[in-house]
Formats: sequence, C-alpha cells, structure tokens
Amino acid sequence: MKFRLMSICCALALSACVSVLPEPEVPSGLYRLGNIEASVPISRTLIVREPEGARIYSGKPMVAVGEDGALRLIRSVEWAQPASRMLQMGLLDSFGTDGGGLALAKATGAPADLELAWRISEFTVSDTLARCEFELTLLEGRSRKPLAQMNIEASAVASSDKAVARARALVSAARDCVTQSATAISAADTRLRDEN
Repeated sequence: MKFRLMSICCALALSACVSVLPEPEVPSGLYRLGNIEASVPISRTLIVREPEGARIYSGKPMVAVGEDGALRLIRSVEWAQPASRMLQMGLLDSFGTDGGGLALAKATGAPADLELAWRISEFTVSDTLARCEFELTLLEGRSRKPLAQMNIEASAVASSDKAVARARALVSAARDCVTQSATAISAADTRLRDEN
C-alpha cells in the first residue's frame, strides 16, 4: 500500500513539471543593420539617445500591417537585438571623425554640445512595401532647448511576400532611414554652427 501511494505521489510530482504552454517559436532568421560606413562628418559633440517609439516597433519582433490595418508580427524572423538599440548603434556608426566632432551614446554620461531625441513613428511592412519613419529633434546639449526638427522616411520593396524577403526590405528601409538621419543631423549642425 505504501509503495502504491508513493508511486502515485511521484507520478503527480512529475506531472507538475510538464508544461501545458506551447513552446515559443524559434525564429529561423535574426536580422541586423550590418556595418554602416562612418562617413558623415559632425563638427561638435553629439549625444544620441536610444529612440522612443511604440513597444511593438522598438522591440525584437518585425511588424507587418494587414489589409485590415491591424499590426501583426512577422513569423519566423526577428531583429538580432531590440530595434531601438540597433537603430541607435547604426546612427552612432554613421558619424565619422573628419568633422572634428564626436557622436556618443547617452549612456556615456559625457557632456555634449548637441543631443538627439528621436522617435520611431513607423517601422512596418505592408504587403511587400517596407516603411521606416523617424521624427528627430536636435537639442542644445546643456539647456535642452530645441534647435531643429526633422522628419525622415524611407521605403523599400520586398522581392516577394515571404518573411525573409520582407525582413530584408525592412533592413534596407532602416539603413536608408539611419543614413538620411545622419546626413540631416550633420547639415543641421553645420547650419547652426554657422549661425552662431
């Protein structure tokens, strides 16, 4: 009797270890921006914050817009790291040292002449069209006074409606948005410096 009772208790204890939740889907591909050439000059020190944005745009999942306008995650593909962090690093990598300035992450805590606050307003694929939109605000480093605002947008067309093709189009649109952002910031820096 004791043996039977012990067997039942052991069976119950082991069954508690079995999960009834479905296993999370492992993505078949992780995507990143890749190397971005440090070619855009900046003449002063710039702090680049991590961009803000809706959690669905700034995380690891890639997002599609359905025909009904609903946002859906693209199955089997993800960003290699949170999109907001990846975009911040891509923008930092875009700035070279030829202009005499330096672009740094906010986490360094270093004082700077300028600071970039930005927001991801769109980062999706609709059918085969990938779209990326940023709202940039360039601030004076010490007072945080807004100096310039810019809207950046880029798009890329996927070669098919497959997840991999859509992911590659989103990477292309993101790279274009980052490059355009760096160029716009550099132009604003030059204009602001010449005005003072």
